[in-house]
Amino acid sequence: MNKRYSISLLMLLVVLLTASLVPAGAQTSSVELPEYTGGPAEIRMGWWGNDDRAARTLAVIDLFEAAYPDISVVGEPNGGTADHFQIIDTQLAGNNAPDIIQFGGNWPDYQQYLEPLNSYLGEQLMINTPEQFDQTALVPATGVDGNLYAVSLGTNTLVLVYNKTLIEAAGVDLPADNLTWEELVEYGRTLKAALPEGVAPFVDNSMNQANYLSYFYTQQGTQLWTLDDGGKSYATVESAQAWLQMWADMRAEGLIPDAETTYTYTEDGPDSSALVAGEAAIGLIWSNQVAAYQAATTEELGVTTLPVGGEDSYVIQMSQYLGINNASANKEAAALFINFFVTSPEAGAILQTNRGVPSSPVVREAIAEQATVTDAAVYRIYGAIADRMIPQGPNLPNDQEFVNELELLGQQVAFGQLSVEQGAEELQALIERLAVK
Repeated sequence: MNKRYSISLLMLLVVLLTASLVPAGAQTSSVELPEYTGGPAEIRMGWWGNDDRAARTLAVIDLFEAAYPDISVVGEPNGGTADHFQIIDTQLAGNNAPDIIQFGGNWPDYQQYLEPLNSYLGEQLMINTPEQFDQTALVPATGVDGNLYAVSLGTNTLVLVYNKTLIEAAGVDLPADNLTWEELVEYGRTLKAALPEGVAPFVDNSMNQANYLSYFYTQQGTQLWTLDDGGKSYATVESAQAWLQMWADMRAEGLIPDAETTYTYTEDGPDSSALVAGEAAIGLIWSNQVAAYQAATTEELGVTTLPVGGEDSYVIQMSQYLGINNASANKEAAALFINFFVTSPEAGAILQTNRGVPSSPVVREAIAEQATVTDAAVYRIYGAIADRMIPQGPNLPNDQEFVNELELLGQQVAFGQLSVEQGAEELQALIERLAVK
C-alpha cells in the first residue's frame, strides 16, 4: 500500500466515495498550468482535519500528480488542530517537517520557518491578479516586511449550527438570525422546556474556541489583540468576568451540559461533537464544517448567526492557509501544488467549501453550479451578517498556547476549581502574559 494511504480504514472508504466528486474525464486542470522546470521530486503536505477532508485532499493530490507526472505528493493528515501543531512543532524542531504545511491565523508564529512567496507570484503561483484570486486574501498572509508567507484556502466564519429535526420535533420555532445574547439565552430556556430529558439547548462553547471569546471581547470594545502601537491588547478582567458569568449562569440553568458531559467531547469536529452525539441542540462551528457535520448525522441541520450585541465584531476571515517550509528541497514543486490547490476548477469541485469559500473567482464560479443545500445555507449567513462585518484582525501572539490554556482554564471554572472571579483574573493574566511573550 502506498504510504500516502496509511490512514484509517474508514478514510479509505471515504476516498473511494470521493472519487465520484472528480469531474468525468478530468485528469488535468482546465486552466493553463505553470510549467515545472525541475526533475522528479517528492513533496510532503501536512494538514489537520477529519476523514472527509483527508479524502478530498488526497483526491486533489491524484489530479495534481496526473497534471505533473514528475512530482509525487505524500499526504500527511494529522487529526485535530492541536494534534497537527504538536506534530508540526516536533517536526520543525527535528528539521523533518513537510514541504507544505497547513496553518490557521497563527501562521505568524511560524514565520521564521516559512518561505517568502513574492518571487513565485505570476510564475508558479498564479494568484497575483484579481481575476485569478481575491487580492484582499493576500493581505492577512503578508508580514510586516511586505513578504507574502502563505496562501489563503478560502474564507470562513463562525456560525451556530442547530439540529433542525430535533427542534421541530420539540415544537419550537427555529432560531432566528441576529438574535441578541439575551434573546438567544431566552430562546434556550424555551427550548429546554420542550427538549427530551438529557438534551441541553446549547453546547458549552465557553472556552473551547478562542475566536468566540475574541468575538465577544470585540463587542465589548476590549479587543484581545490589535496592531495598535506595534501590538496592543485592550482586554479587561471585566470582559472576562462577563463572559465566564454568562456561561456559568447557563450551566446552572441546565442550558448547557454539565462539566462531565462537556469534557467528554473535544468539539474538534463532528466525531467529537456533543451536538452530533445528541447531547445538545445548538453549537458553535466554522462555516466550512457545516457539510461535514451534516454528513455525520441523519438528522437535518440548520445554521444561524452569532448573537448581536455591542460593537460590530463579525469577521469573515481567511479560514486556513498553505505555506512552504523554507527548508524544503523542492520549493518550486511545492508552489505549483499550492497553485493547483487554490486555482484549479477541478480541484475546487472536489474541495468545495471544506476549507472555506474559495478565494479564486474562477473556482467559485465553477462550484456555484454544484452548490448543495448546505453550502447555500452558508452563503445565506454571509448575507445575514453583511452589515456588521469588520476587517479580520491579528490573532493573539502565541495563539496555539492561548487555545490550549483557555480550554484548561474553562475546565477549572466548569468543575468549580476556580470561581468565576478567579477564572476572570486568570484569563486576564494569561492574555497579558502571551501578549508580551
